[in-house]
Amino acid sequence: MKVSVILKLMFLTVPALAQKKQHYFLKWNVAAELPADSGQQNSLGVAGPVTGMHTDVLFVAGGANFPDAMPWQGGAKKFYAAIHVYAAKHRKLKLLAKSFSLPHPIAYAASCNTPTGVFYAGGESEKGISDKVWLMMWDDESEEILFKTLPALPFAVSNAAATLIGNTVYLAGGETTANTSTQFLCLDLSNISAGWKTLTDIPQPVSHTVITASLNKTGDKIYLCGGRKKNSNGISTLYNNVFVYDVTTSSWEEKKAMPYALSAGTGIVHEENNILLFGGDKGVVFNKTETLIAAINAEKDPAKKHELVQEKNKLQSQHPGFSNEVLLYNIKNDTWKIIGTIPFDTPVTTTAVKRKSGVFIPSGEVKAGVRSPKILLVKIQQ
Repeated sequence: MKVSVILKLMFLTVPALAQKKQHYFLKWNVAAELPADSGQQNSLGVAGPVTGMHTDVLFVAGGANFPDAMPWQGGAKKFYAAIHVYAAKHRKLKLLAKSFSLPHPIAYAASCNTPTGVFYAGGESEKGISDKVWLMMWDDESEEILFKTLPALPFAVSNAAATLIGNTVYLAGGETTANTSTQFLCLDLSNISAGWKTLTDIPQPVSHTVITASLNKTGDKIYLCGGRKKNSNGISTLYNNVFVYDVTTSSWEEKKAMPYALSAGTGIVHEENNILLFGGDKGVVFNKTETLIAAINAEKDPAKKHELVQEKNKLQSQHPGFSNEVLLYNIKNDTWKIIGTIPFDTPVTTTAVKRKSGVFIPSGEVKAGVRSPKILLVKIQQ
């Protein structure tokens, strides 16, 4: 009888322990805020900044915003070259007073950390889409930023995504002057003279995707989660697809789809076997706006056109913000679940930066035309 009771307790305990291991606590706070631009009373923040860390320094560089008026009010988008440099010490960020600048204003470039500096490629400015590639490095001794030019991309692209495995940078998708790209490229930073290498195309054209790299016993894998594609009718397709690229076999495989379509969010690999996605755009207002713009362009009657313009402007000005849900993908089990929410306005069109103390999500867009100056920090506890 006693043996039977003990066995029952053992069977009851094992599932309980397994469930406990899957539970995560997300602790959010504002680590810092971007300073106000000259002539501005308050900081507006930027969308599409170049973000990353080198040594113990966080870069938030470039980006774009609407300093004078919202786009539906005729406001012009402004692109920046300023680099905000934060010393990351004791889980806090301290803004350095010295001014720094990128070689050129840029926003919506693909960026990622590397052992030798922060890599960024492509993007756009007032001059159009770029094919330029740079490595941005922090010199601790001189407290200066050094730049190294890398081989240019084979084509100009904006809103692509980049990640690193070993010493090789991988760049996926993005928007060219003609279409949304299926291109998948890599550059070996230890052999830059070899230039960019073209790899197996992504299964579908995609921009604004979240890219992560997982290194484990089953081999090096690159994951693309969600994103979107421009269509000729002006209405974008948003994806919930997840694709994994096997570096060894140079092949793509589709995995379990996300619970819903999502683009322009941020994400990281956590503890090798999990991917965390922080918010993103579900595309409901985005697609409605695109539909109205298409109708405005097709409408010949001035009065009806004016009504459609007013409807579009109202939709954009009352934008509710983006998804605040945090999704967890278990690589081993090929499953998705919601594990929490972001207690601040959720930024999109930025890049999460992983550090031992947590994950920084710097600035970004929080509503149509509206940016956030906040640098969020989330600490992940199991």
